[in-house]
Amino acid sequence: MANYMMSRMEAARAALEKAAGSAADFPGKDEARQRLALLGPKEGAPQKLSSSDLEALLKQRPNDPVALMRLGEAYEKEGTAAKAADAYERALKANPRLVAATMKLAQLNAGPLKDTSKALAYAKKARELAPSDAQVGAFLGRIAYQTGNFSWAYSLLQESARSLADDPTTLHDFAWAAYSLGHLAEAQEAMRRVSSVAAGSSQGDDAKRFLTLTLLDQANADPTPAEAEISKVLATEPQYVPALMGRAAIQLKRGDRTAAAATYTDVLRQFPDFAPAEKRLAAIYAEQPENVSKAYDLANRARKVLGDDPELSKTLGLISYQRKEFRRAAQLLQESARRGPLDPTSLYYLGMSQFQAGQKDDGKQALNASLQAGLQPPLAVEARRVLTDAERH
Repeated sequence: MANYMMSRMEAARAALEKAAGSAADFPGKDEARQRLALLGPKEGAPQKLSSSDLEALLKQRPNDPVALMRLGEAYEKEGTAAKAADAYERALKANPRLVAATMKLAQLNAGPLKDTSKALAYAKKARELAPSDAQVGAFLGRIAYQTGNFSWAYSLLQESARSLADDPTTLHDFAWAAYSLGHLAEAQEAMRRVSSVAAGSSQGDDAKRFLTLTLLDQANADPTPAEAEISKVLATEPQYVPALMGRAAIQLKRGDRTAAAATYTDVLRQFPDFAPAEKRLAAIYAEQPENVSKAYDLANRARKVLGDDPELSKTLGLISYQRKEFRRAAQLLQESARRGPLDPTSLYYLGMSQFQAGQKDDGKQALNASLQAGLQPPLAVEARRVLTDAERH
């Protein structure tokens, strides 16, 4: 009965079967048989009782947690979520440590009852009761994501995904939590797993769409051929971030920086710590003297996630030059150059930063390289003037 009151079904069934099957009579033997009937056989479904049958039974034993759980399940099947929640709350009153009832209340409030704050409270309680349960952690992560606590959601779902490596729901949730912070490689790997284990499902279809669209924002990608698909997605889901990032990439390619900045700002309203949008918006603002301070803040925030990103290093180097932080500008631009060749403009700023930092030989080399690479006026004029002055002195 102790196991029964905790809703530990298998342990309760094993003990009650022995008790009910005993040759000896004892007080409670009939009750053991009644409780066994509610638990059902080890193999197969438990006895089917209607909500009215269960309510009648509960008049005799109002604190029976198994009967209350069965009643909640019956009301759920009938589509009466409020009555189901009431049954689960009564089960919790009978035993406040019932994880199953706590989780059911979290799920109902997250779903048909549409009370996210209650859902979060119940999910937190379930986590306290079962801290090592991966399913509980995954559900709490899902609720944390829905409430906008993306960092916490990422932490919870990352932990659960390790234990539930073949569960498409947990993997799908983890992918979105990782993506919301800009951990693109982790998100894509999780979505690839979803498309493998849940092929043909709605989650599997979303995983394929996610993987296709997130490839459009890479440095060398041409997003233009996917414009029709992006528009189709945004027509039905106007806030689908991978599609918004694809749209912004097309806007940038066409030179419409104002529209791209507006799209990236829209993305950051949904995912305030989304590093790829921070990186792109910082690069746009870096070209606008009145927004250099905003660019600096955005780039430094993105760098916490994208520490080794060469595009971000280059952008932050150009911003640092405008802030007259010449030594740091040279360091960042050299960091970017180690991962790929710099464009003529970036070579110019590298050379100018090195001159200002007292590294004249390196500065000459970078400025000459920028001119050889096709640096255009007026920067080319300034580069030649600096080189001529350096030769005179």
